[in-house]
Parts: sequence; structure tokens; C-alpha cells
Amino acid sequence: MSTQRRLFLTALRFCARLPAAGFNGVDVVHPGAAARYVPVVGALIGAVEGAVYWLGAQLWPTSIAVVLSMVATAVTTRNVRVRGFGTVGFVFALLLKYNTLMALSAASLPFAVPANVALGLIMICGHAASRALVVSLIATSAHTTPARVSNGDLIFALAVGFAPATLLGIPGLIGLAIAILARVAIGAHLKHNRKAVGNGLFYATQQLTELCFYLAALASWPYV
Repeated sequence: MSTQRRLFLTALRFCARLPAAGFNGVDVVHPGAAARYVPVVGALIGAVEGAVYWLGAQLWPTSIAVVLSMVATAVTTRNVRVRGFGTVGFVFALLLKYNTLMALSAASLPFAVPANVALGLIMICGHAASRALVVSLIATSAHTTPARVSNGDLIFALAVGFAPATLLGIPGLIGLAIAILARVAIGAHLKHNRKAVGNGLFYATQQLTELCFYLAALASWPYV
């Protein structure tokens, strides 16, 4: 197995819930040098969610298609409910995400796309950006985790993770800015309370920054 393929599979297992078969020798605890591929995997997860939404919208109302897309994401990604949010926070986050995605399903992009594709692109942006921000948390918390993220890998991850959001225009940039602020607030909270950073915190950070991205983009869309 080539080095780059192994690193990609490491990032894939870090972000997704996959069977162990075929992943021998791949580290699932910390992505380490594979951090550069975490936003790439995030974009793929967003694409899966968007594809399920598009397929669902061909047969059922938007509300059902959104639920199906969220179920697809929950099935393919690692669960943060117990270690990251807690049950109450997890439920409220799901409800908020559902209603935000429902509202974003009517958003108009700066360029023409086929029907029911816009929300899928927005999902890709949210997943890629939020996982890039997880990489930044890993990089700044290297002294409390066995992960090591080089400056080059961090820059690459942020560039890949943030780039899709720019395609959405002003709403995408505003969503990105608010997601970054949320990530900074999480980092400041951890530093102030001297809390150890573990996988649960990484997953919770991804969920919170993704949600912040959607909320901020939605709030700004009527004004552009």
C-alpha cells in the first residue's frame, strides 16, 4: 500500500464509520500526518449526504429528503453523541440542523445548477470546512495528543476545506467566518479550562462548526 493511500485511509477511518476489514495498519485514533486528507474526506461525506438528498427529493417532499440525507450522514460518520455533546445537546443540534437545511434547500447559488443540487453543494462546503477546522484544533492541541500536524499539512487542509465555501459567494464566506469564530471559541474554552482534547471533542467541534456554517450562511442569504 502506498504511503499516500495509507494516509487517505487513515483520514477516512478517522471521519467515517467503516468496517475494519481492509484497513489493517491504518490508525483510527489520530490522523496525524493524514490530517491533510481529513477535509477531502469531509467533502466526500458531504457529497454522499447531498446525493442522498437529491435522490430522496426525486420521490418525496423536501422534508423527507433532508431527513434521509441526515440519516445517511449519521450512518457513515462517527457518533459524537456520548463523548461530544451529551444526549440533550445532540438532539437539539439535530433539530437545529434539520430546520436549517430545510431553509437552505430554497437557497439560490451564484451560478446555475440543476434542481435539488444547490443544497448538496452547500453540504459539501459545510462538511469540508468543519473538518478543516478540526485539523486546526488537532494542530494547536498537539501537546495534549499524540497527533502531529505539520505546518504544510495544516495549510493544505485549510485551503482544501475552505475553498468550496468561496463558490457560494458572500453567504459562503460569512458562514466560513462564523464557523472559524466558533472554532476559536472552542479552542479558547479548552485552553482556559485546561481540558484534554480527545476524539469526542474533535467530533463535537466538527458538528458545531458545520452547524454554525449553515446558520450563518442562511442568515446572510436574504441580503445578497
